[in-house]
Amino acid sequence: MNHATDKERAARVGSRELLERAAASPTFQKSKRLRDLLLYLGERALTDPNCTLREQEIGVDVLGRPPDYDTSHDTLVRVLVSQLRKKLHEHFATDGRDEPVIVEIPKGSYVPVFRPRPEDFPIIEPALLKPTSAARPLFGGILAGMLLMGLAWFILSAVQSKREVNAGRPIVEGFWGQVLMNGQATYLVMSDVNLLEFENSIGHSVPLPEYEGHEFDQLAGKYLRDPEQRALAMRFIRRAPTAIPDALIARDLGVIAVAKHVPLNVISARDLASSVVESQNIILLGSFRGNPWVGLFEDQLAFQTDYQETPAGMRFINRSPLPGEQPSYRAEWRRDGYCRVVYRPNPKRTGVTMLISGSDVISTEAGGRFVTSEDSMRQLRQKLGLKSSESIPYFEVLLHAKIVNNTVPWFELVAYRPHKN
Repeated sequence: MNHATDKERAARVGSRELLERAAASPTFQKSKRLRDLLLYLGERALTDPNCTLREQEIGVDVLGRPPDYDTSHDTLVRVLVSQLRKKLHEHFATDGRDEPVIVEIPKGSYVPVFRPRPEDFPIIEPALLKPTSAARPLFGGILAGMLLMGLAWFILSAVQSKREVNAGRPIVEGFWGQVLMNGQATYLVMSDVNLLEFENSIGHSVPLPEYEGHEFDQLAGKYLRDPEQRALAMRFIRRAPTAIPDALIARDLGVIAVAKHVPLNVISARDLASSVVESQNIILLGSFRGNPWVGLFEDQLAFQTDYQETPAGMRFINRSPLPGEQPSYRAEWRRDGYCRVVYRPNPKRTGVTMLISGSDVISTEAGGRFVTSEDSMRQLRQKLGLKSSESIPYFEVLLHAKIVNNTVPWFELVAYRPHKN
């Protein structure tokens, strides 16, 4: 007589309908990748509970990687499975709390298991659920950062900015009409300030897959052997404060969005997801050290970020210098900074992406002022040789920012490139 294995008995309890209900739940609503991964892994487990799934096989079937891709360098499968493991637990504790059967992915495995809900499995009632930070409303998202500078200051500044908008900035308003009013949701993504301290602690940049998967424990364990250093690095990364220049930009763009009656979701880089970057309007603030999502576009840009760990330094490399331009532009700490502003289509060409990337936290302010200044945008139109009837095309500019007392009293445009539409 044949006896079924534990895996076979567990799989028989599960069903494709259970997988589909989980995939369609609000927990997975914002991530098509995680939905696809859940359905793929679940189908494989139901078809053959004893199967052995390999990382490379998942990468090829779900992510479209080439058959011979190197999993030691491309760790996205591990990151996504780690996220999926957490999301499944969250789903069955909230929206799926009435399901008698739960789905889990044991650590060290890629094959889901189906089992009856344990009596001690946590349940979170809807009334106790905290609102997610993945897409805060405009005012609430900005206000969280503004608390650092004072509520009264924020309100007075916002009122003044609105008066300036109402006074008329036709070029600025026309440009932001292109950005905000194309039918896509717009996300303003503020840099992750404490990520910079974490990276300084471990001596390495955090790759985007590990950042998206919040794999900070593993990175600290990999690069820091001293327990006290690891603990200090983790204390940094568990907080996500907002940089003041980012908050200033959020205020100014928020006022423009309100004037145009369109929503602007202000979020932290740590709350962003790949699916949003690919398909929505995205405004990324900060360098890829403080906002790793910027790294998605570095290889495609005319002015490329170059960090040096020891001694610490940063420059923008000019990949094809034109007459009068320098081959590179090196920042000098707290004296001279640079900011790159890029306006381009998003990866799926369903919306736009804007990068406002400073050589440091302070220099990002120059980029925010550039895209909200009538004089600066008029200068850009002149540089691009546009007629009054022509819209501003995709572009990339590099600004030199003078830094005095942690502010940018002035900046100038030092190089620019039009990008083909």
